[in-house]
Amino acid sequence: MARSTSCWSTSRTTSATRTRSAIRISSAHHRTQRRPRARRGSKKLILLTATPINNDLFDLYNQLSLFTRGDRSYFAAAGIGDLYRYFLQARRDAKVGTEAVALFNLLEEVVIRRTRPFIRKAYPEATIRGERIRFPERQLKTERYDLEATYGGIYEQIVAGIDSLRLAPYNLEDFKKQEAEKDKFEAGRQEALVGIFKSRYLKRFESSVDAFRISVRRALQFLKTFESYLLDHKLVRSTDFHRFARYVAREDEEDDATPSSLADELDETEEAKDLLAALEPVDPAQFDLRKLHDAVQHDIDVLTDIWHRVRDIKPARDAKLQALKALLEGRLAGQKVLIFTYYKDTARYLYRELGGEPGKEFRAAIGNPLIRRMDSGADAKERRGIVECFAPRANKRPEVAGTEKEIAILISTDVLSEGQNLQDCAHLINYDLHWNPTRMVQRAGRIDRIGTAFETLFIHNMFPEAGLERLLKLVESLARKIAAIDQAGFLDASVLGEVVHPRNFNTLRRICDEDGAVIEEEEQFTELASNEFLLQMLRTVLGTEGRERLDSLPDGIHSGLMKPRAKGLFFYFQAPAPKGRGRLHFWKYYDLVDRRIIDNRYIIANLIACERDTPRVIGDYDVFDVQEKIIQDILRSYQEQQAMEEAPKTVDPLQQTVATTIQGFMNRPEVKRQDALAAIRFLSKPAQSVLVKELRAAYRLFQSDGKVSELIAAALVLAERYGGADLPSAKTKQQLKREDLRLICFDHLCS
Repeated sequence: MARSTSCWSTSRTTSATRTRSAIRISSAHHRTQRRPRARRGSKKLILLTATPINNDLFDLYNQLSLFTRGDRSYFAAAGIGDLYRYFLQARRDAKVGTEAVALFNLLEEVVIRRTRPFIRKAYPEATIRGERIRFPERQLKTERYDLEATYGGIYEQIVAGIDSLRLAPYNLEDFKKQEAEKDKFEAGRQEALVGIFKSRYLKRFESSVDAFRISVRRALQFLKTFESYLLDHKLVRSTDFHRFARYVAREDEEDDATPSSLADELDETEEAKDLLAALEPVDPAQFDLRKLHDAVQHDIDVLTDIWHRVRDIKPARDAKLQALKALLEGRLAGQKVLIFTYYKDTARYLYRELGGEPGKEFRAAIGNPLIRRMDSGADAKERRGIVECFAPRANKRPEVAGTEKEIAILISTDVLSEGQNLQDCAHLINYDLHWNPTRMVQRAGRIDRIGTAFETLFIHNMFPEAGLERLLKLVESLARKIAAIDQAGFLDASVLGEVVHPRNFNTLRRICDEDGAVIEEEEQFTELASNEFLLQMLRTVLGTEGRERLDSLPDGIHSGLMKPRAKGLFFYFQAPAPKGRGRLHFWKYYDLVDRRIIDNRYIIANLIACERDTPRVIGDYDVFDVQEKIIQDILRSYQEQQAMEEAPKTVDPLQQTVATTIQGFMNRPEVKRQDALAAIRFLSKPAQSVLVKELRAAYRLFQSDGKVSELIAAALVLAERYGGADLPSAKTKQQLKREDLRLICFDHLCS
């Protein structure tokens, strides 16, 4: 499954040098390093996806875990000792928009990439079953509506109210007394959760008045229940409130009924009461209960005011809904249309107003088309039937086409955004803002598929013409705060979830300006970093200059070129692989500005790439000093890699059991959180059998006496005793020596 996509670069005096380097790597790089061996009895597997990264890099980590079966050292032979830490570091260190680039060396081990731009350029005459592949043009169309008009002059008050929410139940660490010990890690997580909740309210506010109304009502239900516990001097663990995120703002609840009054709604709190009653209490003496109650009461007052302002807004006042109707009655009359929304509540609201009893006059005005809805409430069989009736030609159901069974307008959530053939349709409407533009790519891909007969596909995006910047800036501010907390190391992928990335806000504005390049750029992000164009050029060089001429060049040759904002030296070394299995290849770039060594092949390839007539420039650098640093780095990293390959590859189930047990007692007063975290970190590493044996004795003692603090202490003793013993020295492996390294070439980068 692996493919090497190394680069080549040429100038009049260096084309052979750089091309030779690329050929040696591309022809042997993966075959000569020891790849992770397949498990005995395992099957070969190919995973196909257009969007391996959706919200976060850990989407890809979870997919790769299918290969590794939880073995975090699986890619040690590729220089990646701990896969989880590798991804965590990539997410924290990568610059905005370059997350996939940070993973390039790993991707080269397992991924083959073929992007749309590459196929267009490299295979312009490609056919399938004798029919030429068609790549239709995609046009963005902005459909504007007045968001402020929907809320009848109360827009600013609502947005300001959401911004002012304290959300105390999700931020308990902030309400501890001064003398109480605060958990900085949990405080950071809770601060991020507050930002995520506010963002969610604002996103549902933009989505539809009905979705927002439901969120406000659920929030009030929960806060009233929480207040009743608080008045009884009861509190629950702050970490348990993460589950209430799904309760308060969930969008998977069918909610067509309108309550007769707010009081009726606030009486319906049995589910919230049951959830709270099942949670483990915490010591209220640690908290400033008056301050906490004031914050809760503030939020109740704000949300109650918002509720009274929005509860009676009728569909006739919904400017966004009316703009959608006008579009369907006007320019899209008679067209097959696919309408996407992020929230199920919004999808059901639209279906009720367009396809239900309230929409009879609307449907009659446009010829009574068949309108259907799809969301997570539909089972697989129902979804398949809806897809076939919406796109009968693409799904080989021509007998449905033109009949009363054919669906003309389909309203769907993103359950339809995965692997469906809907290319009978040329018009897609995004009813929600693209807080995650990757979803726009996924959605567009449902109608932009092989076999489409359309020359142009239209992606219509609903944007508020008034109030947009206010909304964007507020959500952007929250997103940046969450990103800052993540950078500080207080978050993980499970907490982040569907968080708006800071880079998305410029993308949103470009979508609003109908910048069609956005879709292709987002595709490139989701399709991962690739050197496929450079590899194609390399094949051309092999055909025109010949391998023999390149292989005849002497070792140690060098050149250089001008590159903006680059100052450094690139070195390419080779060495014999263990047991005579070919050669090892080392690409290293020393950045003279940051004084650090880079081994990311994608970054290096783009640094040294140039055109045939690029001038040769040699920098005034101390080459021998830098070369020594590179050699030492190669020897050190290779020794670490060998040690990692010798280390145990899996975590014993007992280690996982003990770690989970400690996690469950983390917030007990007698437990020192830092000690517990240190023990859990230690137990997450593969260990030798002697350690597991001693750990089993400590766990049996805990099972009899229930003293978790002693269990943690025992784990820490083992960590001190065996902490450095889980990576044995690589004495049994062939050592890499200085004299084994052979300098093939080096390159100056000058700015």
